[in-house]
Amino acid sequence: MKRSLLAGILFTGLSYAQNVCVSNLGGDTDPSFIEIRINSTAFNHQTFSAQNEFYHAYPASGNTTATLNAGQAYQFYTSTSSEAVIGIWLDENRNGVFEQQEYQQLVNSMVTQNTKTFTVPASAANGNTLLRIRSRAYGSSISALDACSPFGSGETRDYTVNIISSQLGTKDITAADQFRLYPNPAADFVTVEGKETILFVEIYTLEGRKLALQQINNIRGSVDLSAYIPGEYVVQVNTRSGKKTYRVSKK
Repeated sequence: MKRSLLAGILFTGLSYAQNVCVSNLGGDTDPSFIEIRINSTAFNHQTFSAQNEFYHAYPASGNTTATLNAGQAYQFYTSTSSEAVIGIWLDENRNGVFEQQEYQQLVNSMVTQNTKTFTVPASAANGNTLLRIRSRAYGSSISALDACSPFGSGETRDYTVNIISSQLGTKDITAADQFRLYPNPAADFVTVEGKETILFVEIYTLEGRKLALQQINNIRGSVDLSAYIPGEYVVQVNTRSGKKTYRVSKK
């Protein structure tokens, strides 16, 4: 796979350095993206206007990001200025390189508005992850080797999404796990405990919006969910050795 000679670039919202190519990608005004949406998430990006640059990177916030579950299929809606071939690379191992096995073709259609299924690999690592989407004129091709290839049409965009491991559910975490969160579902408070000191926990919506940070500084603590409406939330447990994400349900 081709790689840029640029130094590593740290994208907003990511905790790992990137060596992905961001120059010499080519492109043209057609087919440009008018709208990209991941149905049932906060990701809803409407952007089309006359442009003379065909590579863009967007922050991990607001309508340009989403929290996605590993192993789950999502409906991607795309609208382009003309008929297009569209491909996606998800850096599922978070190594800063778009690899062949990380590619999925999304669209190859004479229709400019399409809703297609995109499946997040079950093996995808937890955390903020770079997603690249590229368009090219219909009749051309995009392959797994083209993450960095120069195109004469279309555009390239890099987004950041938060991946939650497929092993996380709404049941109590087992004793074999690094931490236990219980009860789950819970009414107001969830106890979190483990074998190392928990510095703090962060609470997020499933769409990736941060709600709170609660200090723990102990091997056992209580997560306060009393201020939130019933539903599903993401609790990120932070320690000196790293962090781990869990999905919890409030009754």
